[in-house]
Amino acid sequence: MDWSDAVRAYILEGMVHLAWFRIKEKIAKKVCQIIRQKIGVNVPPSIHDLEVVHHSPHYIIINKRYDILINSNSAADEVTVQTQLRRRFPDLVNPKLGHEFMFAHRLDFATSGLMCISVHKKAAGAVTKCFVHKRVDKYYLALVRGHVSKEMLDIYLPIGDDLRPEWRDVKMATPLSRHVGRCKPAHTRLLVLQKGLYDDYPATKLLLKPITGRRHQLRVHLSESGHTIVGDFTYSNRRDLSPYRMFLHAVRLAFPSEYEQVDVRTKDPFTEDDRRNKWIPVETLNELTDDAYLKLKMGKKWYKR
Repeated sequence: MDWSDAVRAYILEGMVHLAWFRIKEKIAKKVCQIIRQKIGVNVPPSIHDLEVVHHSPHYIIINKRYDILINSNSAADEVTVQTQLRRRFPDLVNPKLGHEFMFAHRLDFATSGLMCISVHKKAAGAVTKCFVHKRVDKYYLALVRGHVSKEMLDIYLPIGDDLRPEWRDVKMATPLSRHVGRCKPAHTRLLVLQKGLYDDYPATKLLLKPITGRRHQLRVHLSESGHTIVGDFTYSNRRDLSPYRMFLHAVRLAFPSEYEQVDVRTKDPFTEDDRRNKWIPVETLNELTDDAYLKLKMGKKWYKR
């Protein structure tokens, strides 16, 4: 075998290994969904359960449910946000676009909450400018493992790809891992709302603001801080199976588009009123009010007012 044959064999072996890891990941996610549907109250999404919370001539903002893809190139994925939008707004379908609608941003498969879809091209350009110039305020609610010790915390930790074959394109990493690729700066700010118990184990409800917008940023930063999001299958190393969902929700979205001032909120989906959440608050440090949002946006400046 000459060197060229050896190189080809090496490349082929790598491709086989990568394909095998991809199959394993798909199987693992499917098993996770099946288990959650059997032992929890995880009902699969339907083409009809699209919640529209804001609809103007310029923007549609939806409250995306958990465990649903934004779009997919696979015919097997019959229900996605794209197909839900196609059913609800057939007149807005643009066949020239790769996925028919102008999505201003994205949410992970397991994350629920507010997403913006532009109705026309100029509106899309306007909201893109807001993202580029960092004039978009996004806030998330999360239920995490353990009790977070500080009321407010800024996490500065760069994020890059996890280079291990089994996690490539699936999981992100930080410089705390020796498997991380090239990193970009990342900054998350959190505010403790409540401390309590999830399924009789210590847990904390947080209001989060991603100052930067890296892939999986909130999930990575919370995991590295020792407070993994409840139900985060990926960043618990595929161990957190019992919760019916991942407890991360985009609760507020605001941006000053030249076409309209958008500021939309949803209700808190992680209250003790929903028995599926298994959440019992014990101590409340901050209510989910305008004051909490302002405190989180200002950070340390809030205490110096």
